[in-house]
Amino acid sequence: MAKQTINQGIAPTGAGGDTFRSGSAKLQANDDEIYSQLGANTQGVLPAALPVNKGGTGATTAAAARTNLGLGTAATYDVGTSENQLLKVFDFGLGKSNQNAFNNNPSGFSYNALAAISPIGMASSVITAVQGGRGFRIAARFVSAAIETWNDTEAANQILVLWHSKNTTVDSNGFVKRASPIVQLFADKIELNDEAGQQEITFEKLGVGEYLIKGSSGFAQEGWYIETPKDANGNVLFSVIYTTLENGDISVKTYKKKFDFETVSIVADLDNPVDITEGRWIDLRLQELPQPEIEEPESMAPPEFQPTGLAEAVATVMESYHDPEQ
Repeated sequence: MAKQTINQGIAPTGAGGDTFRSGSAKLQANDDEIYSQLGANTQGVLPAALPVNKGGTGATTAAAARTNLGLGTAATYDVGTSENQLLKVFDFGLGKSNQNAFNNNPSGFSYNALAAISPIGMASSVITAVQGGRGFRIAARFVSAAIETWNDTEAANQILVLWHSKNTTVDSNGFVKRASPIVQLFADKIELNDEAGQQEITFEKLGVGEYLIKGSSGFAQEGWYIETPKDANGNVLFSVIYTTLENGDISVKTYKKKFDFETVSIVADLDNPVDITEGRWIDLRLQELPQPEIEEPESMAPPEFQPTGLAEAVATVMESYHDPEQ
């Protein structure tokens, strides 16, 4: 209901205005509406506190008011960086983007730290801890992760690359090795890690101890590229002969071992091929696939054009959209 205003009539007598009774009725109606909005009961008694649905808290104490308003314990704390205070974004680097050098940032957590200062050389999520003249930074993105340590008494920062399940492999002898694309060759199948799975690699068994790996990028050009299973004494279980064919396929052949008196060494018994031992495998490390480069968009303006002002540059670009047939 809208507020009811008493008509006071014409001064000084009040002629034409509300009578005492009609004026009192308007006052009563206004009072009734106010009491109703304040939560009064049918007897006109106001509550001890204004209800929440009437714009109040419905409580007479701060604790009860917080409960009625659905406020948690954070409502009783101040924002700040001292003990028992609430942090906000960027306090201690929390949520900070584009961190700079060590000594320009406090300890904290951040995302999109600049590639130039990230231990892994790309924009990444970073945890930083700095105190006095020393500190460390942990950075991670995709499968790359590293720790960088810093001390003002050292000439250069130290970067420690983290090895984990995505950039290492455990060979058939239980040793951890650096990984890129890895093919595990069994007697009747192959298994690929994530990087090798990006290649269209297939497997064919041509006969006893004769295997063909097709569609791969070829053996790794740096570091190790093949590992054969050994026994507890470090002796190979069988001899392996491998080669890359002209079409790029990798041929792997396994044979029994024999002692060659002329060379005084263990060699492959080419007359006795043998399958890879059950439950064991040969690790083949392949070349990594080249990653696509992000190309810069070409300018629409002619290469010989050098605009001397913003208006001229915009006009030239707009002309490149013009279709003479329209």
